[in-house]
Amino acid sequence: MPDAVRFAVRLPQSWCVADRDALCAVADLADELGMDISVQDHLLADSSVSPCGDAHPAGGEDRTVFEAHTTLAFLAARTERARLIAGVYVLPYRHPVWLAKETSSLDALSNGRLVVGVGVGALRGRAEDKGQDLQAHGGIAVREFDTFAIHGHRGRMMDEYIRVLDALWTQEVATYEGEFVRFEGIDIFPKPVTKPRPPIWVGGRSDAAISRAGRLGEAWFPSQAPVEVIEAGGSELARIARAAGRPTPAMAANLFVSVMADGDATRAAMRDALGHRFRGDEALFSAALAGTPDEVRAHVQRYVDAGVTTFDLKYLPLTVEQTLTQMRVVATEVVPGITARP
Repeated sequence: MPDAVRFAVRLPQSWCVADRDALCAVADLADELGMDISVQDHLLADSSVSPCGDAHPAGGEDRTVFEAHTTLAFLAARTERARLIAGVYVLPYRHPVWLAKETSSLDALSNGRLVVGVGVGALRGRAEDKGQDLQAHGGIAVREFDTFAIHGHRGRMMDEYIRVLDALWTQEVATYEGEFVRFEGIDIFPKPVTKPRPPIWVGGRSDAAISRAGRLGEAWFPSQAPVEVIEAGGSELARIARAAGRPTPAMAANLFVSVMADGDATRAAMRDALGHRFRGDEALFSAALAGTPDEVRAHVQRYVDAGVTTFDLKYLPLTVEQTLTQMRVVATEVVPGITARP
């Protein structure tokens, strides 16, 4: 595996496949293969957003979703090398002072392996996405944000909460006076092992997310973004970072993947799981990795050439057995042929 390119696996944390043994099996293999592990952050889940398709097991419960931070903490004790990627914490759900305490503790307990991905959460109006129909995600978001009584101002909350996290992680004693958060003389210990702070990856494909990553983050972390979106976003990301006097953040991509010797079978599995979300094959297969190992490697290489340095992969069909099998295929047949971007 090229040192400059890393691969993570999205854990079986949600929907009908999620259970303790599945989490352990996938995390253990990721650590063995030199891969990282990631989680999503939701209070609620249901069949409208599950990508299980025909792979839904008898008795499987699509409303299952293990809490993100608890899941990472549990698996930190089972793993030694894997980075622990929050992909992503929905920041407006979480008071930033408490999140600073939780993440500082987890980074220290895992010896500096935490990546703090953050996002605003799905938007009520996301159904207008050019390639995807995201009404179901918007429906979950409405229920979650109504539960937390959070409406509007999420962009300003994000910027402020990131600054609060930074202050509490890096300052011995922090004081903050903002629009949403105010405190004086707060000294959170232990401090994170990672210096100067755990990396903040900003999720989302919007212009606002790119701007936030360029001004405040260590990486931009979009989901289901075609290569062309990554290329355009990367240019804007670099411009914003230069204007802010900061180094250009890295780029990570969160993508669905299906990789088997039978390329037609992988594409059929992808259609079965996600076809209802996308507006045709062109939109689906530009924003997901599907095919033989050679075909997937070529698609991954296009992302690497565009500047992506971490791939957070969600394997389909959505079964633990397929995830474990395809992780080995990626490690042995896809990754060795990838050339890292200079």
